[in-house]
Amino acid sequence: MHLRQAALTEKIRTDPQSLTLDETLSRLEQATLDQPNAPEPHYFIGEMLRAQGRPDDALRAYQSALRRNPDYVPALLSLADVLVELGGGSVGPDATRLYARAYELDESQVRAGMWAAMGAAQAGDQAKAEQAMRYIYARLPEDDPRRERFRGMIEAIGQGQAAPPAPAGE
Repeated sequence: MHLRQAALTEKIRTDPQSLTLDETLSRLEQATLDQPNAPEPHYFIGEMLRAQGRPDDALRAYQSALRRNPDYVPALLSLADVLVELGGGSVGPDATRLYARAYELDESQVRAGMWAAMGAAQAGDQAKAEQAMRYIYARLPEDDPRRERFRGMIEAIGQGQAAPPAPAGE
């Protein structure tokens, strides 16, 4: 194993673009051993597994990253995204909590705040959803194009409707 890792290290140094997915995963797995408290290798393993269409395995990798750092925003977001994916698009309580925590830690993660609010709306807590949307809306710059979308979502929530689904990538 040591010789394989040494060869991969040399390959990374001389020709990193030629690494296969399996070689990259092997290096990340070695990084989890070399840096047992670091969330990043676990997170990137999750990203690779998710890209391979293995959301259940990705979920476990993201959870492993969060065991090392419960405030690691990339893992909070990715775990929440996988939970929504596995839930057929529904923003359940766990995903809502993860999105809310990510937004709390980093208010530039507007998408996370919006999804947390949508989770509250889907759970029937219209007042909490509206409050969260208004909070996010108030912090967006005046020229931010997302303001118009938020305005419509706030109006829909205020009328007792569940928030409309967010466009992909938002």
